Amino acid sequence: MVVAAAFIFLLHLTLEKQLLQTACNKVYPELPDWSLHNSLTEAEVHQIANNLLDAALLWLIPVVLLAVAGGYWLARQSLRPIANVNRQLQAKNPSNLGEPISLPELDYEFRDLVRHLNELLVRLDDSFEEMNDYAAKVAHELRTPLAILRLKVEQGGERIAPELADEVEGELHRLTHVVEQSLLIARAERGRVMTMRSVFNFSKTIAEVVEDFQLIAAEQDRRFILKAMPDCWVSADPHHVRQITHNLLTNALKHGDGDFTVRVKRYGKFVGLFVGNRARRASTTEPTLGLGLRVVGALLRLEPELRLQRRHGGNYYVTRLLVPLVEQPGQFQI
Repeated sequence: MVVAAAFIFLLHLTLEKQLLQTACNKVYPELPDWSLHNSLTEAEVHQIANNLLDAALLWLIPVVLLAVAGGYWLARQSLRPIANVNRQLQAKNPSNLGEPISLPELDYEFRDLVRHLNELLVRLDDSFEEMNDYAAKVAHELRTPLAILRLKVEQGGERIAPELADEVEGELHRLTHVVEQSLLIARAERGRVMTMRSVFNFSKTIAEVVEDFQLIAAEQDRRFILKAMPDCWVSADPHHVRQITHNLLTNALKHGDGDFTVRVKRYGKFVGLFVGNRARRASTTEPTLGLGLRVVGALLRLEPELRLQRRHGGNYYVTRLLVPLVEQPGQFQI
């Protein structure tokens, strides 16, 4: 557009200059029949040049718009393979790392790029497989000695001080929980956990989990306040939902402060589990492995219809789990 505008401007100046120079009597040697005999005034010369400029600008606008549209279309067409590769890369997760990237419009320029990306994904998949297999084997090997140690502590209770026995048993229970969580992560991230979807009472399941946590919170002089709609039926794997809820409440208990609010209510076509608490100061929060959220993430990938939303403010932390709602005959309606 800049080149076209400059060309028209220079053409306008040149034509105007030529017309002004030849407006007087002048005979051209090359063309003896062509002569000007004061037929144009200076105002008429400017008018002719301005008319030419207006006509050129009138034609320039659609030409420029057509050129821009064509350039935009060509740019989109040329970038389509890159957008396709980006979409496939965004869909990658630990369970499908080894699947190659396919590109129907494979041009010569992209052939090497796609090949290198596929080779990189294969190496990542192999490394991830090795790490998960190693973690699963270690976790599996630790389950038996931990169980034996717990049994020995229970059997030797008379020979061990009660305080020490409780402390050792608590630590063994914590280690067993870490091992079980690690084993679940390793299996879930590789897609080796079966999903048994069914219709169940979400409100009742949440109430059972919260009831167990109320006992734990009472030891810390804290409470889980449950406000749940009755008989909310959902479609999901009840074991996975229970495990996710357990980990969310555990995370709130570890990192939250004060009492906790747990709500179960409808959100359109979903039933939502709302967990809210005051956030504990960072200086007083003990470092953790973050296994709970990793388990939640792995289970959510197995249940794509479930949605998890988190919001963290200055002094609060809110988590909401959405599960597809199922309307049941005779269900309590609000």
